[in-house]
Amino acid sequence: MTTARPATPPTRDRPRLGRKFALLWSASSISAVGDGMRDSALPLLAVAISDSPGAVSLVTVAGTLPWLVMSLFGGVLADRADRRRLMWTIDLGRAAVVLGFACWVLLATPPLAALALLAFVLGCGETVFVNAATSALPDVVRPEQLDAANGRLQGSLIVGGHLIGPLLGSTLFAVAAGYPFTVDGLSFALAAALVAATGRSGAARAKGGKPVLGEIREGVRWLYAHREVRLLALLSGVAALAFYLGITMLVLLVTRTMDAPASAYGLVLAAGAIGGTAASAGAGRLGRLLGRGARIGLSFVLMGVSLLLTGLTSSVAAVAVLYAVASFGVVTWNVQAISLRQQAVPKELLGRVNSCYLLLSRFGVMTGAALSGWIASAAGVRAPLLVGGAALLAALVLVPRMARLERASAPAAGE
Repeated sequence: MTTARPATPPTRDRPRLGRKFALLWSASSISAVGDGMRDSALPLLAVAISDSPGAVSLVTVAGTLPWLVMSLFGGVLADRADRRRLMWTIDLGRAAVVLGFACWVLLATPPLAALALLAFVLGCGETVFVNAATSALPDVVRPEQLDAANGRLQGSLIVGGHLIGPLLGSTLFAVAAGYPFTVDGLSFALAAALVAATGRSGAARAKGGKPVLGEIREGVRWLYAHREVRLLALLSGVAALAFYLGITMLVLLVTRTMDAPASAYGLVLAAGAIGGTAASAGAGRLGRLLGRGARIGLSFVLMGVSLLLTGLTSSVAAVAVLYAVASFGVVTWNVQAISLRQQAVPKELLGRVNSCYLLLSRFGVMTGAALSGWIASAAGVRAPLLVGGAALLAALVLVPRMARLERASAPAAGE
């Protein structure tokens, strides 16, 4: 007994996550690298076709629009379907779409509308996939392992999607515009095979046989009735709008205004990944040093000031550093918002309320991207960065109210 006990703690985290989680984590990591390559290559291709700010804005908006159309339905579908089967089916479909687009790019120059359509189709798949993946994880690991599993997944998404992927994507784009999309399509296919190898997860039971719209209404009503969580969703939408108002024009600022090569834009994105990874790794320590309100306030200050200074600088290196700082603020804010939602929302409503929350957040992203192109066309590429930074700092007036949400949700967290 005494010899077996000491050996348990060191092996508790990794082995007990099991083979199925290892497959899901591998699929997520591979797909994240492919996504990062496409996310850096798509705006570069848009700029190559048209250097108009509206071109970049159009592609960004098209990729965000599915969250407005599919988000609520995706949450219900993930509750009713075999989640892992749903995930690999969607990935196979996305692989076929991206590989077909890659062939088009390698053979000819597609019109701007084709880029927008690609972003829209992949975004539709992503909305359902994200809901299914979030719901599938508790079927794969034990409840006490969820924190460790989520931490590893988030780390792989940041490193793959915002560091390795953008660097590879911008580098391969400089060789041939179709190469990043080819690798992205292959990553979807490999991820689908890995998820399929985990087997079936079983369909989640429908909520009393209620129609889809009835289940959606339950989540919407709860969010609307809960003042503090409603404020949290509003603040998230404002933050997303202001942040994307600025960063949507980042590719034009670097490659056109500063006349830097495409690889420089990849380095800027990679710097953002480093900042986000640092925030993720230091979230626990920051929580011990600062209260919740101070952490939220710090995140908005970092995002706002970074956008303002980016709009004023003429150095690509400075842009990279500032984007790293801004990304630190983004991840810090996301950690606080997720924790507050998990504490305040009943478990049986968490999926549907999260869908409502994400809908508002993505609406902010889409609106910010659309306004960015309009403002840049009227006042220059730097103007959206300045406006977005100022809006984030102005949103600080709402931050003190977040303390009420933490106090209100504390009793529920202990139940």
